[in-house]
Amino acid sequence: QVVDAVKVPVIAAGGIADARGIAAAFALGASGVQIGSAYLRCPESKVSGPARAALAAASDESTVITNVMTGRLARGVANRVMREVGPIAPEAPAFPHAATALGPLKAAAEKQGKVDFTNLWAGQALPLGREIPAADLTRTLAEQALARLATIAG
Repeated sequence: QVVDAVKVPVIAAGGIADARGIAAAFALGASGVQIGSAYLRCPESKVSGPARAALAAASDESTVITNVMTGRLARGVANRVMREVGPIAPEAPAFPHAATALGPLKAAAEKQGKVDFTNLWAGQALPLGREIPAADLTRTLAEQALARLATIAG
């Protein structure tokens, strides 16, 4: 619908993490795609060890929309504070004060190897990510998407 409504290139984003999603976006008229969560487990990602383990264990149902981490809505893998306080809490401090308030708890938990108060921002396509170098993931996704598009074209 966006492609039909505007006269500028459209970059599809959100929920795209594999060749099917890439091919679908192009088939629907996108000029490009933006992939996020699929790269979180790549070695180049600056995700900490405990957070990397939590991301690797997550399923497509592990993410929730929350406001308790920053005071604004965002999607992330549910952790202790999201489960116990939210995930949506009307009393959450406004942005950016929620993150500041959680700072000492986050630091203390991370020293113990826990992600109870750590932002684990990720989308529902997180489980489609892989622990391979980002360049390899990019090449693989491009090759697979081009192969799918070739079957669509005919």
